[in-house]
Amino acid sequence: MTSMIPETLNPATLLSKRHKPDQIPDLSGRVALVTGGSAGIGYWDVAALAKKNATVHFVSANAEHGQQAEKEINEELKKSGSHGSVVYHQLDMSQLRSVDDWSKKFARQEGRLDILIANAGIGQAPYGLTEDGIERHFEVNNLSHWVMVLRLLEVMKRTASDATPASVRIVLQSSEMHRISPMNTKFASKAEINEQGDGAQLYGRTKLGFILFAQELVRRKLTDVKKPILAISVHPGVVDTEVQKAWVESYGALGKIVEKLSRMGGKSAEEGAEASLWAATWSNINHDNWRDYQGKYFTEPYGKPDTESKQAQDRELANNFWDLCSKLSSEILGERVE
Repeated sequence: MTSMIPETLNPATLLSKRHKPDQIPDLSGRVALVTGGSAGIGYWDVAALAKKNATVHFVSANAEHGQQAEKEINEELKKSGSHGSVVYHQLDMSQLRSVDDWSKKFARQEGRLDILIANAGIGQAPYGLTEDGIERHFEVNNLSHWVMVLRLLEVMKRTASDATPASVRIVLQSSEMHRISPMNTKFASKAEINEQGDGAQLYGRTKLGFILFAQELVRRKLTDVKKPILAISVHPGVVDTEVQKAWVESYGALGKIVEKLSRMGGKSAEEGAEASLWAATWSNINHDNWRDYQGKYFTEPYGKPDTESKQAQDRELANNFWDLCSKLSSEILGERVE
């Protein structure tokens, strides 16, 4: 008899559709890459994909945390009998040259890449500049991922040439917090991006950027309908992770209240990974219906598309976002990435 007791009491989980790890199909022979995979949502993305027999590479800046996550997950895979494996790579997403060099090296060395989950990011932390002179939320959350995705696109296209149609996917971890991006956001210049601002709004702007990135990536780079690569942005829900500490960094006592409330009502990190895992692996997205998902934003697994803010539906804003990433990356790297 089915139990009437829910598996979880987290309000955010109870109010969301679920895509549990055991619903992921067998991923034998497939290769995935997760950014920010040593903790939180990214950790559970890595673990779930590997348990279903994928080879999963993940990057994070903290070597101690990354090596520990690699060890833990690989030990658990052996116990479970999975044929999957995980490989850690140290990479600081706040250093664009390092991201560019690493991405080009990875593309040369790897014969295939089926899944890329762009998960790494700075939360609602205070304003700051990176060593590259770029507002840190924007460089880590948006610009570095823009460079990485474009550098890895060719190997993903080669993978798609003989993969199951619509199974090669790029998943961008966005958020409903894209709705609090400043209303005057234009993505028009470096000066605009570097202007001091509220931590939550700076974070929200990058989540808006990811929705726009998925749309513009499709328009500019993924128009080959014979061998489609899907680009999808998702909202993980309110999740209880260490990222919530950023509320305290930015807002002190008020932030501590927000952190406590979000942790009390939020999903676990494992539950928060379900949206990105759904977008990355759901086999019911196929040759016949993939256009219904291409470039779309979803607030939950099996969710309804086209619910994002008006800003996130602004074609001019998407074009500006792409052009700004192109300009800033060229300025820092000394060459065009596109």
